[in-house]
Amino acid sequence: MNFQRHARRHASILIAGAVAATLAAAAVNTRVDPWRMIRAPWADPALDPHRDISAVTRTGKAGLVRSRHDWQAAIFGSSRVISTLDPQAPGWRGKPVVNLGMPGAFLHENLAMAEYFIARQPAETLLFGIDPGDLSSPTDTRPMSDFMASPLNPSGALDRELRYIVGLSTFEASLETLGLRARGQAGEYNAHGLRDRPSRGGGGGQGGGGGKNQLDFIRNRFIDDARIAPPTATVPAADPAKARKLESLMSACRRKNIRLVLFLHPNHVLLQARSADAGQSFVPFEADRRLLAAMVDRANRAAAPGPPVELWDFYSYHRYNRERVRPEPGQAPALVHWRDLEHFTKDIGEGMLSAMMGWPIADPALRGYGAKITAATVDARISALRGDYQQYLREEAAGDLAWKEALAARGLE
Repeated sequence: MNFQRHARRHASILIAGAVAATLAAAAVNTRVDPWRMIRAPWADPALDPHRDISAVTRTGKAGLVRSRHDWQAAIFGSSRVISTLDPQAPGWRGKPVVNLGMPGAFLHENLAMAEYFIARQPAETLLFGIDPGDLSSPTDTRPMSDFMASPLNPSGALDRELRYIVGLSTFEASLETLGLRARGQAGEYNAHGLRDRPSRGGGGGQGGGGGKNQLDFIRNRFIDDARIAPPTATVPAADPAKARKLESLMSACRRKNIRLVLFLHPNHVLLQARSADAGQSFVPFEADRRLLAAMVDRANRAAAPGPPVELWDFYSYHRYNRERVRPEPGQAPALVHWRDLEHFTKDIGEGMLSAMMGWPIADPALRGYGAKITAATVDARISALRGDYQQYLREEAAGDLAWKEALAARGLE
C-alpha cells in the first residue's frame, strides 16, 4: 500500500510538473510568438524587430503571411531575392509589400508559398523569380529545407499548430528572441521579410568587393562545376510537375485579377561561359526562355479578368553581368555588383524592381538591363544574346575565361 501511495504521489508530481511546464511554455510562446504564427492578442509587439526566422525561413515567411491581412504585393524567389529586392523600396510608396524569398528555394517551394499567400491576402501583384535552369531540372528542394515542418506542407497541420504554442523548439526560439532583445540585436530578417541586418549576418545585399573569401568561394565553385559532365546537345524539356504547378499559378492569378510578373534571374555570365561554345549558335538557358514564353502565352490566351502574365529576362551580357572576376595586381576590384556569381547586389535588385514596376531607374547604367519577352519576341531575344555571348567569349578568351578554365583544370589534377 505504501508503495502504491508513493507511486501515485510520484506520478501526480510528474503530471503536475508536466502541466506546469506546458502552461509556462504556452505563456512564453504566445507572448513572444517568435515566428509570428500564433497571433495572440497579448503577443508583445515590441519584440517584432528581434524575432529571428533565419533558422526556419519557410515557417518564418509563412508567419509573415499570417501576421497581417493587408499585404498587397509579394516577392518570391530563392536566396537571390531575400536581400536584394526591397519590399520597402521608395517606388512602392508605402504599399504593404512582403519579401517571401527563401534560401535555396526552387520552384516547388516558391509555388507553394505563392499559393499560401494568395489564399490569405488581398493580393494585387506577385513578383516571382525563377532561377536559370530550375524549370527543366527535376531538383526538388522541399526535402532539403524546413518545408516539411512548415505550414506550406499540407500534412500534419494540427501537430504544427500545437507546437507553435507548447513546443520545445518554439520555446527555444522564444528564449533566443528574448536574448536578442536583451542584447539590443535585431533579427536577420525585418518585418517585411528582407534580410537586411548586417549585425546578424544579412549584409544588406551590398557590394561584393572582390575580397579573398569571395574569390575563394568562386574558385571552389569552378572546381566543383568542372567535376560535372558538360551539358549535352539535347534541348531540355520542362519538368512536368513544375510546369503544371507554374501554369496553375498563372491561371489562378488571372482568375483572381492579380498581376503576375515572372522574371528570370541574372547570373554573372562567367559562371556558364565555356570556351567550347566559341563559334556555336547557342546561349545558356535558351530552353528556359522558350518554355516560359510558351507557358505565358498559353495563360494569356485563356479568357480571364486579370491582367496578362508578364515575363522578364535579366540574364544578359550587360556590363554589370560581365564584370572582371579575376584579380589583377594593382587594380581595384571590378566585381562590385556581385557577392558571388549567382547573387547580385541590392543596387541591381533596385534596377530590376524599377524595370518590372515601371518606376524611374536611378542608375543610368541599369536602364535597359532587362527585357520583357513574349512568345513573339523570344527568338529575337535569343538571337541577340547569342551574338553578345560570342562577343564575350572572344573578349575574355585570354581573360576571365582562361583564368576560370585554368583554375578548374588545376583543381582536377
